[in-house]
Amino acid sequence: MIISHKYKFVFIGLPFSASSAITKDLYDKYEGMAYLRKHALYQDFIKHATVQEKKYFVFAVLRNPMEMVVSHYVKMKNNVDGNFTNPKLFAENGGHITKRHRVKFTFIQKNNSSFQEYFLKFYNKPYDNLSSMTLDSCDFVIRYENIEQDYFVVLNKLGITNPGSLPIINKTAGKKDDLDFYYTKEIQKRAISVFGPFMKEFGYKFPETWNNTSVKITDIIYFKILRRARKINELWIKKHSKRASLPETMYGQMQRKSKISSIE
Repeated sequence: MIISHKYKFVFIGLPFSASSAITKDLYDKYEGMAYLRKHALYQDFIKHATVQEKKYFVFAVLRNPMEMVVSHYVKMKNNVDGNFTNPKLFAENGGHITKRHRVKFTFIQKNNSSFQEYFLKFYNKPYDNLSSMTLDSCDFVIRYENIEQDYFVVLNKLGITNPGSLPIINKTAGKKDDLDFYYTKEIQKRAISVFGPFMKEFGYKFPETWNNTSVKITDIIYFKILRRARKINELWIKKHSKRASLPETMYGQMQRKSKISSIE
């Protein structure tokens, strides 16, 4: 999360949604400061914000979930930066790599798993992510597919003119742009069931080459039940690390320079 008292904004950095690129740009150019965890939610911000800060302009990025799942798979397949084998980053040691992440990582590495095998193994319920607990609180939602133009709209709303280009940070190396390369015919039916409710809610569409992409009402109902349970877990049960990010990470360096703790 990045906050700027000069421009009066709060950026909610959601995972796998170009949060690192925008975080760095806001920190470098617009007097943004690290605030709480890198992926802290608006509900976390409200607990600590002053009356004035609660009036700040809030924004985040929304990304196609099918793209997000592919990016996560490719990062695990390549073990980017050794993240999935670094004990410092394990959740029980205060990091962000959970046991569930490592189960997926081990499956991929042990079986040299294709995306199709990985997807069928781990995705059998309607998909949701932290966007569902964030976007309703935002004054503006940037679409990942139109990220630079939407980001410039945000900056203009904040009174920032002539912004520079957005840097590319943490781009998933080796990831192909064609979704059909990953979501082959053998898993498209499962993908429609898994992603359909989320995509319908946020206005995403399946590739035009797919057949019969209508979303079943039973999947929508299941999606809503799981969302309610997820919110309860995220807001009232789940325990987050109270340590700052590692000093060798970009956000960890920002936290130390900003002199703002990530402790909630």
